[in-house]
Amino acid sequence: MGTLRNKAAIDKCIISFSHDRHPSRSEADRVALAKARREIASGKKGISHLILRAADDEIDRLKFLFLIDGIPLMCYSLGNLLLSSLSEIVVVGSLEVKRVLDAFIDVVGARGKTIHFIEEDAKSPSLLNTLERGRGPLSLEKNELVLFQPGDLPFLYDLEKVLKDDKIKNHNLILWLNSRQAMFPRFEEDPDSEFVQRNYHYRALYKDGRELHDIKEPNVYPLNLQALDPGIMESLHLKRKDGRIMMAGIRKALGAPFRLLRLLPIMVCHLRHFKADLKRLRPDDRYQFGAHDTTFHKGVSILLGTAITTRVHDDPAFVSDVDALEDWEDFEALANHARRADKERSLAAIHPFGRELIRFREEGMPALKKELPLYRDFPAYLNGIFRSLEMEHVPFDSAGRYISPESESPQVIRAYRWYEEKCRKVGGAALS
Repeated sequence: MGTLRNKAAIDKCIISFSHDRHPSRSEADRVALAKARREIASGKKGISHLILRAADDEIDRLKFLFLIDGIPLMCYSLGNLLLSSLSEIVVVGSLEVKRVLDAFIDVVGARGKTIHFIEEDAKSPSLLNTLERGRGPLSLEKNELVLFQPGDLPFLYDLEKVLKDDKIKNHNLILWLNSRQAMFPRFEEDPDSEFVQRNYHYRALYKDGRELHDIKEPNVYPLNLQALDPGIMESLHLKRKDGRIMMAGIRKALGAPFRLLRLLPIMVCHLRHFKADLKRLRPDDRYQFGAHDTTFHKGVSILLGTAITTRVHDDPAFVSDVDALEDWEDFEALANHARRADKERSLAAIHPFGRELIRFREEGMPALKKELPLYRDFPAYLNGIFRSLEMEHVPFDSAGRYISPESESPQVIRAYRWYEEKCRKVGGAALS
């Protein structure tokens, strides 16, 4: 694969406010309910009533447009990018996303960044199509990585460690893996310290098999779009959550016999050693896929035909995406707690772009509430979704006030304290 000499930092980003639609609302709800019921029946901690789009919806159930503390989720994610050292941002989404984007930039400004909007392919909003559309406005060099991320990470404001990672120079894909042990090192002795509830299906052994991590798939992807096979990337992305990611890779490798021959010794080594090494650390573990870090890096690098690596981070904001009603409620409860805990700063106590977000709520949202059907009565709209997906409560009362029993849970209080400290550190670093 040769020696890479990529640019040392990333200054371009593609952010996706798009995802696929189910054929009908009844089908989408069936999928969401089936998943939640399976998780409840199996006793999993992270129950997810998924927020899914449907082709026949009168109002597009696009999660990126959902309001958190009266502010569209997508604006939090945009604020994270505006805070960063990025110079160019491509936004991929619906025309409603563009309307919110334009209103947001009108109020808070672009901070000297170039922002492009590309309309989603509503008929085929796949990762492959999103990346192809997103790269269109960008002038990329062969040795340049871009940041690709979904737009449902509202508190991922500490991006500099990703944009200026020292692994960028020598790798064309960096997977920022979500490790339960790294993010919540005391979760076993203090369960409330794990303020983001997720299911971790993968296992990774680091430090020559001495360190075990429960892993959830990444949400941010620094990648070189000109060095990666888009077909393989799409296949791996589609299989990333169901435990069949390695078999998807092997099937793709069958079309490239030379790569498969190089991959076979690594697979044999994996089969001989991984389970035995894992068993020494956790005898009765159940998981979908696992590997040593070195085995994974070598195998996937051969499969993709370029150098890849992983990062295990300690930042819960990387795993705190909004895929489900429970995820939305985590952030709504967090924002409401911030308002009660610090009336003066409110959201600004936990998000470094908080003051600008509040200003947008006051100056930009009144017009959007008249213009976009989703916002005309968002509390009633969301209460209806909670009822249709058999949630045990609704989040708002008849006056539109947030009344959820989750608003003062121990996890919310822990999350507030964590983000308050994080916000102080990131804000101080930005000023220095």
